[in-house]
Amino acid sequence: MRHRRAANMTFPNEDGYPVLRASVTHRVGFSEVDPMGIVWFGRYSSFFEEASAVLRDVCGLSHAAFFSAKVQPPIVKYEVEYLHSSRLDEVLTVTACLHGTEAARLNMSFQIYGKDGQLRVAARTVQVFMDMQTQSVCMVPPPIWRDCLARWKKGAFACLQD
Repeated sequence: MRHRRAANMTFPNEDGYPVLRASVTHRVGFSEVDPMGIVWFGRYSSFFEEASAVLRDVCGLSHAAFFSAKVQPPIVKYEVEYLHSSRLDEVLTVTACLHGTEAARLNMSFQIYGKDGQLRVAARTVQVFMDMQTQSVCMVPPPIWRDCLARWKKGAFACLQD
């Protein structure tokens, strides 16, 4: 059951866009756990953001790049499956995956593994693009995303592929 739930936390692959991945290591700190020493469920989103930032930076999709492009990418969908608890001082591997799509959106999935190799948490997000000046949703991909897709198709992100 647990593996089926985790399998639902990804996106279909579009031709020409192999999944891009980046991982970070995170040691669970005191401020991230509840009184039982278990990671509070709301902290996982910040773990995902750590890995996401590393991945997006390499792809030219950093927060600063979006700001310069006058585009905001708010999360409009966030799904998470908590499979096993993580605890204080545990070292976790957090992986962010960017799934290519020619739609005007970012599809990302995330996995958190314990040192024992056990999948602890799986999640996925959908982000749309919004014009910062008009605050309207972009119905077509903005130039920052089209440029990323073009570089992706040319193999510029081979270092982030399996």
